[in-house]
Amino acid sequence: MTFQLSEEERSELRDAARRLLVDRSTSLHVRQLLDDEAGYDTALWSSIAELGWPAIPIPEDLGGMGASYTDLAVILHELGRQLTPSPLISNTIAARALQAGANTALADELVPGLAAGETVLGVALSSLGGSYDSSQLSVRSRTTSPGVVLHGTARFVPDGHVADALVVAAAHDDGGVTLTVVDTSAPGVAITAEDTFDRTRRLASVALDNVEVAGDRLLGDPGSMADTYEQTVGLGAIAAVLDAVGAAERILEVSTEYAKGRMQFDRPIGSFQAVKHHLANMFTDVEASRAAAAFAVDTLDAGSDIRHAAAVAKSFAGPACVRVASLAVQVHGGIGFTWEHDAHLFLKRVSLDEALFGTPKWHRQYLATALLEERLEV
Repeated sequence: MTFQLSEEERSELRDAARRLLVDRSTSLHVRQLLDDEAGYDTALWSSIAELGWPAIPIPEDLGGMGASYTDLAVILHELGRQLTPSPLISNTIAARALQAGANTALADELVPGLAAGETVLGVALSSLGGSYDSSQLSVRSRTTSPGVVLHGTARFVPDGHVADALVVAAAHDDGGVTLTVVDTSAPGVAITAEDTFDRTRRLASVALDNVEVAGDRLLGDPGSMADTYEQTVGLGAIAAVLDAVGAAERILEVSTEYAKGRMQFDRPIGSFQAVKHHLANMFTDVEASRAAAAFAVDTLDAGSDIRHAAAVAKSFAGPACVRVASLAVQVHGGIGFTWEHDAHLFLKRVSLDEALFGTPKWHRQYLATALLEERLEV
């Protein structure tokens, strides 16, 4: 049974998370991790695990808190505000995929480790070209006895380079989608870190050369998991939106304070109409993105089909948060374009959030198709 924290408890959770991350995930700290091999602070991750953040939406019988995604959204928002590198999103998506699968024994085995933060599971859900359309998956599966063989490459895999195992989506030769768990040390698995513009997160390319996967590592019957795949991608999209909204909120605050204090012609630049317009547009985009994210999370907690809500949130909030970060650079003027200022870190963060788990264009195409089908049924 899922419960939600009260508003007071959620506020306390937000305050506690912000205190920890403001202290342990400063700009200096984040910058020190930009060239780190792992890409995140393992000591901070241990503290996050001890606080139980990865366990929030996981049922108690699987080692979790049994709370809601609304409660987890508080944490994802705060991680975005501080640009904190962590594998929390990957682990959250992997945990939900495992719970949605028919293989309860596999979920019983792996989800408690995710809840405790002891295991990192990457999610290889995209194609070679970065598409999340199941018909475009570039990893293929074929049935053997008693499991499957995987062949092909998935790119843009969050935390794939540090993962103990991967949840891999593959197009099955007989049709449909297969979801499996593949150990990163298995024969035929080659993982290469991607060189991406947002160094606060790490993506990897995963090449699978006829990798044999036993039947007990399948989340369900081969080719039977298209719906689970779509719901898993939807959760990823919602998580990316929550991260982006947190980052956009923070850079809006930074820009507002800068506009109040930066003087030109003996006046704060915030008194100039052009800067006022920038800040007003940024505020509007942040608030609307927050509403879109809340709608998606509410749908998630209601146990409904989240594909539509995820598409709505991603198609609006993705570009909106990029606009906020882009305008922040403009508000800061010349200093905003320099490496020394953090504006570029926020812009890169939200730009990757915009692309991960489906671009806004792809999500809009889904919405247009769904609406057209509804009209035709009428």
